[in-house]
Amino acid sequence: MTTTLTRLRARSALTSSYNHAIKSYTTASASQLQSAHKYCIDSVRKGDYDGYLCVPFFPDHLRNTQYALRAFNVELASIRENVSKPEIGKMRMQFWKDTIDKVYAGKAPQQPIALALEEALQRSTLSSMWFKRIITERMTNLEDHPFMTIKEMEDYGENTASSLLYLQLESLGVHDVQVDHVVSHLGKMMGISTFLRSLPFHLGQKRLVLPAQVTAKHNISQENVMRGQLDGMEDAVFEVATAAYDQLLTARSLLDTVAPEAFPVILSSIPHVRYLERLEKHNFNVFEPKLQRKDWKLPLVLWSSFRNRKI
Repeated sequence: MTTTLTRLRARSALTSSYNHAIKSYTTASASQLQSAHKYCIDSVRKGDYDGYLCVPFFPDHLRNTQYALRAFNVELASIRENVSKPEIGKMRMQFWKDTIDKVYAGKAPQQPIALALEEALQRSTLSSMWFKRIITERMTNLEDHPFMTIKEMEDYGENTASSLLYLQLESLGVHDVQVDHVVSHLGKMMGISTFLRSLPFHLGQKRLVLPAQVTAKHNISQENVMRGQLDGMEDAVFEVATAAYDQLLTARSLLDTVAPEAFPVILSSIPHVRYLERLEKHNFNVFEPKLQRKDWKLPLVLWSSFRNRKI
């Protein structure tokens, strides 16, 4: 409830100030915007293909906004793996904090995502706090501090995945407390599933991202895992995946309260639901090669989900 109230307070303050100042002004020419939009589309297609498949379900005039939001998210998510030291990553995160301030001041730097976001603000009221919450959470994650509990993992999902969903809802002009609750739960589920899906990759980087409370319960140590001793891993993954399912079940119980116009945002959860279902099918073995393959049925599942309003 605290998250929802914070979001509602932010809306009332931002609607009358930021967009009033920005709607009539942009620093980019038509050709620059065209290049910026293309850059965002290409970035999302390469770095977030599941999200790329979700964008066509948004109204035509808001699709460039979705690509800009997702490209921003892709850019931040890639920093962690593209820097040699946390200090360099923090500098890049600070660049994006400063860039968001400039975008809202109508002075976006000549950077394609920044220009696309500035143009998006002329179409929708977007709260800067969600951009900054994503940046702050990802900046904290640069330090490689392990999650102690599943709750901390859920909080990470709330501050990253849910914040992106809140921005997408705002882009659609959807202001609904019930929808806020749904996407809060979905974002937590998405955050957990993302860590489970990337667990083999993180282990290759000598990082064990499962919560310490869970690994201790199942007698798993990072040193043993690095040596290929995986006893208890499937049980630990099952416990974490169960927490993700609990968030999904809560979201599903509220789905009937969601207005149809908000459903393009809800679709973002489908790839994660599909992954959890396949993970269960393979007995929670995150190392199963089939789990790393593209889900060729996803476009059909997205269409069916959109048509039937189900996740």
